[in-house]
Amino acid sequence: VGTQGGMSSFSLAVPLAVASTRACAVRQSRASKQTRRAVSARAGFPNRPVDVSLWESETDVAQWESVKTLVTGLGMDETSADKCMTRAFGWGGQTYWRESKVEEVPLFEDVETRIDFLLEIGVPEDKLVELLGKVPEVLGVPIELLKENVKYVEKNYFMKRSTRNFANYLLRTPQALGNNVDCAGTCVGECNRCWVR
Repeated sequence: VGTQGGMSSFSLAVPLAVASTRACAVRQSRASKQTRRAVSARAGFPNRPVDVSLWESETDVAQWESVKTLVTGLGMDETSADKCMTRAFGWGGQTYWRESKVEEVPLFEDVETRIDFLLEIGVPEDKLVELLGKVPEVLGVPIELLKENVKYVEKNYFMKRSTRNFANYLLRTPQALGNNVDCAGTCVGECNRCWVR
């Protein structure tokens, strides 16, 4: 190994090789991020409204549109209704549903039953849009779980349904309607649907 001015050619080559490797890693990282962004965009994230014009089943399209009419009838504009339904029926990200509801086509009768139940337990009709704006997934929660969670609130928080306090609680914490986990100190990692939080 020859030396030039007190430095070997090896000592010059090593930093250049390291710099070249780092530059290559940065380029690969950027390319990887761009690929992930492109895949996410194709996958419809985050919660892009569902394009029913691409569906083959006329029955599914009719069902989706009838539920959308029901939701807009509550006072939501079409864009908000689309976003609400996208999240409520598992057409976007799965942070809430965790693959338990994936691209469901809702039935008008089921959604109408859930809305009627919310009104029955004391949520004012003019506040339904506010509640669904906070947690749209409530529209997709099975009626059995909604009823179970109302009983849980009544028993554990000493509130009666159809009272102002009960309605105010649901408007503050609408996620309680979809809770399905009670860790009670042993976390299972599903905090968005847990009573403990």
